[in-house]
Amino acid sequence: MTFLALIIALVLVQVWGSAERVQQDGWFHSWRGQVASMGVLPAIKLALAVLLPVVLLEIVLDALHPVLFGLLWIAAAVVLLLYSFGRGDFNALAERYRAQCRSGDFEGAWLTARAEPGWITAADRPASAEEVHAMVERGFLYEGYQRWFPVIFYFIVLGPAWAVAYRLLQLCRRDLEPALIERCLFFADWIPVRLLAAAFAVTGDFVGSRDELMKGLTDKTRDGGELLLEVATAAAGSGGSLGERDGESFGETAARQHAALSGLLSRSAICWLVVIALGVVVL
Repeated sequence: MTFLALIIALVLVQVWGSAERVQQDGWFHSWRGQVASMGVLPAIKLALAVLLPVVLLEIVLDALHPVLFGLLWIAAAVVLLLYSFGRGDFNALAERYRAQCRSGDFEGAWLTARAEPGWITAADRPASAEEVHAMVERGFLYEGYQRWFPVIFYFIVLGPAWAVAYRLLQLCRRDLEPALIERCLFFADWIPVRLLAAAFAVTGDFVGSRDELMKGLTDKTRDGGELLLEVATAAAGSGGSLGERDGESFGETAARQHAALSGLLSRSAICWLVVIALGVVVL
């Protein structure tokens, strides 16, 4: 039933173009605000904000499981998975950045990155267009990853409610105990990030990215965005300095690399969907 719910949700996303029809976050913003005003420990605030809705969802899903041969459970799982996917138009964001690259507007790219949750850190102080590009690509790859891959991973491994838990953590990144949430996301991302990085290597230049992948698999402290960037640039065959190449300006080269990384994300998504389908058939 889980695989059927996954397929239905993916078909609906393709038909609608996005899942924004069911991604109504007003209830969570209101609940998060109430939790933030409570005079309790940060860990308790996070548990109330994220885990309490998940526990309630688990209770409802358990109650729906035997009803109508599981059809109501499948419908609820589809809605929860659609809700758990990333927000906004990712393709439009990618196109915008490529246009900024071609026009040399890396200041605009920096401002765009600052507006996106999780794209930059307090330590990011880019001094050149190349540094801005590396920072944006790191944020772009992590955004492409967190929109769908960990959601599907937790949907399959732990169930629909835990896919929602991952999305709620992402929605809390800036507004509720950011340091604690970043730590939680580090652990929540640890396995999914490395699985997607492996798909980058398989669907790209495996020989060129193998060393970066192995370093990421053995480094338990590597930030997810950094790992994805290092493996993806190697797998896309676009590592090293992006200074002027063959008469191209830096902006043109950066736009070409960005398009290559976008293609790598798409191929990796197809790769893992095939793996999941084969797993269902075999098991």
